[in-house]
Amino acid sequence: MVLRISLLACVFFLSYASRAHDSTSYYLIYLKDKQLSEYHISRPGEFLSQQAIQRRIKKNISIQYSDLPVSGAYIRQVSAVRGVRIIHQSKWLNAIEISSKGKSSAIDSIRALSCVSGIEFLGRIKDRHKPAIEPVAPSYHEKARNLQKIKNDLTENNMAIPDHGKSSLQSELIGIDRLHGQTYGNGVHIAVFDAGFFNAYQVPGMEDLLMPDVIIRDFVDYDNSVWEDDRHGANVLGFMKTFSPGRYIGSAPFARYTLVRTENPTSEYPTEEVNWLFGAEFADSLGVDLIVSSLGYHTFDDPSLSHTHAQLDGKTSIVARAANFAYEKGIMLVTSAGNEGGSKWRRIGTPSDAPGVIGIGACDKNGFHAGFSSYGPSADGRVKPDFLSLGQQAMVASPAGFYQSNGTSYATPIVGGAVACLMAAFPDKTREEIRNALMQSATHFSQPDSAYGYGLADFNLAMNILGKFNDGRDTSGDFLYTKTSPVFFQDMGIHFRSKTSQKVRITIKGLRKKRLKSIQKMSYVLEAGEWLHDSTLLSLYKKESRKKRKHKVSELIVSIETSNGSFLKTIHLHY
Repeated sequence: MVLRISLLACVFFLSYASRAHDSTSYYLIYLKDKQLSEYHISRPGEFLSQQAIQRRIKKNISIQYSDLPVSGAYIRQVSAVRGVRIIHQSKWLNAIEISSKGKSSAIDSIRALSCVSGIEFLGRIKDRHKPAIEPVAPSYHEKARNLQKIKNDLTENNMAIPDHGKSSLQSELIGIDRLHGQTYGNGVHIAVFDAGFFNAYQVPGMEDLLMPDVIIRDFVDYDNSVWEDDRHGANVLGFMKTFSPGRYIGSAPFARYTLVRTENPTSEYPTEEVNWLFGAEFADSLGVDLIVSSLGYHTFDDPSLSHTHAQLDGKTSIVARAANFAYEKGIMLVTSAGNEGGSKWRRIGTPSDAPGVIGIGACDKNGFHAGFSSYGPSADGRVKPDFLSLGQQAMVASPAGFYQSNGTSYATPIVGGAVACLMAAFPDKTREEIRNALMQSATHFSQPDSAYGYGLADFNLAMNILGKFNDGRDTSGDFLYTKTSPVFFQDMGIHFRSKTSQKVRITIKGLRKKRLKSIQKMSYVLEAGEWLHDSTLLSLYKKESRKKRKHKVSELIVSIETSNGSFLKTIHLHY
């Protein structure tokens, strides 16, 4: 009996030791200051790239303490501790990520260092083996050169709006097709953060990913190869970069791309938030204009490390703090809200909770909220998600062809690429001006909620709001904007621009049994060039729809009267 117990104990010990040997603990070491830094903010050229400096100059952003690299002297002190390995460092959080396979004594030694202010445990993760790196077939390099030549031959002057093919629905839903009459995102540098970009260069219309101007970085395995990793990033990227007229047009096919791997698809730990942080700092160093990330975090494999709803306040998680720093440095950010709408968690993830992030939820082809799309608001009560885009039965471009799939991961790049196009069309507009124009163009601008946020943006309308009219209509006087083939919520909105300072009178009548009934009269005083966006019609529709059928109206007829003329809009109601 004693022998049996001893054998069991031995087996347990060996099993535990084996598991410990096959796993690694990760920590984020926070440092007290940068007093021993070899650099100074008066000499930014020594630690910032010229691209990063130029973006700060363009956006009137000063060089700050957070731009200074981590002190080399402090890094050497930490690395001198036996049993730890330095992985990377963050200048924004003034921290060092380390790993250790040994006992806690190494961490105790680090904690005792005078330069250390705190230590955050990131998880003990099972070691894994990465797939073998496969060579790229020479034929794809030839395809890459051919595609780049086609793009180079096109200019802003002859960019007729092409047939979007399989991507037509998701483009038309938020007005990207009209936006492409102006730009395909030319000149905008986008960094895409994901779990890998498996064979992304094999997607027809994305072969030019193999060209030298595409930058690749891997913060998971640090081998700077992403073609053999997870395919999620390739799917996400296809929504933006694919350029195959008549078959599929992504939302920003002519933008410049950097592919950054931050996600480990085999596990879920805070280390991935740290990878995201490193990716954001790397993007900043390249002078990137926009980060698009279909990633979000809330629950981890180690439950003790998971976030609570209260922590999604836009400033608590590592990744939210990273996003805030990126925005502070002049980068626009678009991320997915999450797919937890039908789960116990239900809410958005992080970093979509960050104030500077445009968080994207999913809708169906009719513009209605997809049940799986996560709900807001943020823990501190801000409107989240920010916008919706097609994420239910969205069309994915893959090496094997096109297929429909679901997720806010796919709604996000549709919007992300369109944001890049707006940035390209209006290089002198601030990120706040672009975001505000999108909000004003959206279906729920006046009545945002926790499912839709501000609703579906109309990028063609946003371009009109920002001052570029491209759809051939006469906009020299008062202008009532109507979307071609609108979905329900888009049809309900009023978007009117006044040529002069004047009082505008709006009369709403309902058609019931072929008779018009006056429902409401309103008046507004508009300044010259000011836009009127009103969602009162939506609340009126809801009010009417709650009445008995005999009282329902089949149409709303809106009359807008100004000193320069009268405008009519008929809204067909669907019950």
